Amino acid sequence: MPIIELHGAGPHPWPSVERTRRFYLRALEESFELRHASDPATKAPDASLHFSGGASWRVDAHPDWPLVLAMHGGPILDHDMLQNSIGKLETSDVLLVNCLSDMRILAAMVNGEGPLLRHLPLPVDTSVFHRQDKAKARDLLPLHPTDHVVGFVGRLLPQKNLHGFLRMFAEVKRRIAPRTACAVVIGNYWVDYPVLPYVTADYPNIISKLLGSLRIADDVIYLPANLSNDDLATAYNAMDVLVHPTTSIDENFGYAPVEAMACGVPVVGAAYGGLKDTIGDGETGFLVDTWITDSGIRLDVARAIAATQRLLEDASLAARCGAAGVERMRARYSVETCGEALRSAVRDGVEMRWSGRSRPVVTATPRIPHPEAGLLPRVPNEPWEHYRDVVAHYVSGPAPRIAEAASIRLAAPLEQEADTRFRLLDPAWPARFELDGTARAIVDHLVAGGTLESLRAGQLGSDEALQAMLESGLLIASRTEPSNA
Repeated sequence: MPIIELHGAGPHPWPSVERTRRFYLRALEESFELRHASDPATKAPDASLHFSGGASWRVDAHPDWPLVLAMHGGPILDHDMLQNSIGKLETSDVLLVNCLSDMRILAAMVNGEGPLLRHLPLPVDTSVFHRQDKAKARDLLPLHPTDHVVGFVGRLLPQKNLHGFLRMFAEVKRRIAPRTACAVVIGNYWVDYPVLPYVTADYPNIISKLLGSLRIADDVIYLPANLSNDDLATAYNAMDVLVHPTTSIDENFGYAPVEAMACGVPVVGAAYGGLKDTIGDGETGFLVDTWITDSGIRLDVARAIAATQRLLEDASLAARCGAAGVERMRARYSVETCGEALRSAVRDGVEMRWSGRSRPVVTATPRIPHPEAGLLPRVPNEPWEHYRDVVAHYVSGPAPRIAEAASIRLAAPLEQEADTRFRLLDPAWPARFELDGTARAIVDHLVAGGTLESLRAGQLGSDEALQAMLESGLLIASRTEPSNA
């Protein structure tokens, strides 16, 4: 049996990464003898698998066997290091990525033949995550009597966009009245997240104030992230729809949407990174356009609200999406399917190495960093612009064109700091803008309930001025009428 030497494969503190680690070990031990790097050895391995840590990139001399490297969120977070180090690899080495966007990022780092890029979706345990009776599931949760339940599952970080979810939920709740709705939020706050940490430490306080200002504090039920898998599955089954509006820059897979689909729950998610692969738009739920701006990632909020509303009001559509989600999950994200994808990737590297076809990788010319726009606060580590060009592979496309837009709105509420200086009240992307007379008139008109149509009718700014505000991140646009998903 081939020997795989494991590096960085010890227990991990992040629940999602730990779940992935356990999957790797279970899948590999079916076909390989597993040996930790610290174990005594008398025989060279057939391959080394590096689950976490950067040790493989710091070794100058390539070993006499292929390297299998789990990328996780590396193509985004560590893209400079990868660009500088990928030339140490050979074409029989294997890079395991969880989304197709990562494959495009890594492919752009080499000239000619690169390492083997293998797409590895992550599995969901259907013995736990499966359909249950919705009424019984709701009885097991601390819910008030309600017509609809909308869910949010994820780490409670600004980039995961809980604040955006709450604003969307408040608008959906208003639209579907007199029918009632509550939100179930599952996750824990993480106050020391190091990537673009603009207001991370104060996020719990921001959310508390937002619940009050939106008048939905009594409509939101919070459950901690340390639920057992059985309790998490019950919570999914209590939901009518899961909303996953992430703008987390390294969202390379996302377990929550796939787990929800396994439970027959439709998903409304950001068309970003791994979610572009997992959610079938119009099939298992709806994807919401995302794009990059000078001040961060934006998404089509109007479509997210409309899609959620439609799934709550159209029971037959929700049932079709739920059934399609179960089938999609079984076909693509079963333990068996994902395990064979992992084993096959390792075999490919081993066979190519020992066939004598392995060659050194040639690195492409490094990209030129994007200049800083100066709209976001300074952070102690890399700024937004450091990630912007690679994030372009994760978003669904370019910014919408105002000429084609059906509606526009402010990206978030604004707070005036000086005569012409305003701050966007978005904890993930708290940009500051200088607004001249035209821009101020546009903002005031939108705050008063104005629309794109009324802006044009009143000649309050040209399409070019609106486009500039959209590309700066101050405005967001929808290509779809808000009443339609």
